[in-house]
Amino acid sequence: MKKNVSTFLLCLTAIALNFLVAFTFCDWLHIPIFMDTIFTVAITFYCGLLPGIFTAIGYNVLSTLTSEIRGYSFDPLLVLFAICGVLIAIVTWFFARHKEEFRISTAITILYLVLIAMLSSFASIISSGIIDYVRFSIVELPDRIAPIKNFTDSFVNQHFSLFAACILAQVPVSLTDRLITTFLGFGVYRLMVRFLGNERW
Repeated sequence: MKKNVSTFLLCLTAIALNFLVAFTFCDWLHIPIFMDTIFTVAITFYCGLLPGIFTAIGYNVLSTLTSEIRGYSFDPLLVLFAICGVLIAIVTWFFARHKEEFRISTAITILYLVLIAMLSSFASIISSGIIDYVRFSIVELPDRIAPIKNFTDSFVNQHFSLFAACILAQVPVSLTDRLITTFLGFGVYRLMVRFLGNERW
């Protein structure tokens, strides 16, 4: 019971920190990367798949509910991006199950993290692109990550279909974001092991 409560509190903390980091980069600095899954990756490594999924969903629900407070048009479809977070948690967990292999050498650790970043980026690009296609087909709302919308419009102007444009527009942002957040998330996980003790699963 105590372990479940502490895991739940860690997830809530991760959700809050994801929100804080995303707010800093997206809303305050207006940098076109999300940075909203650092602590989802860390929780997945430290606590397992279900806490990672809970953190991903919790962050996206919080982000959607607070969109008007942060000065954006309320778009309930934004909650669908939780799918991306869930897929990222699943890809991370698939490799995190074999953490002993990360300890073989620094080179192996880096290779595994790059692989996680690439696979989760692919999952994120496809899922986010489909979600954007649905959103842009139903409503015309300003996107809070303007460069992605600008990329989409640019591809459409080059006579790509809206569906292809929505997929392609995700590529530069997602690749950069996944590499940074995967490595930072693993670093946070290592700090958690150091200061909080061994993994929870």
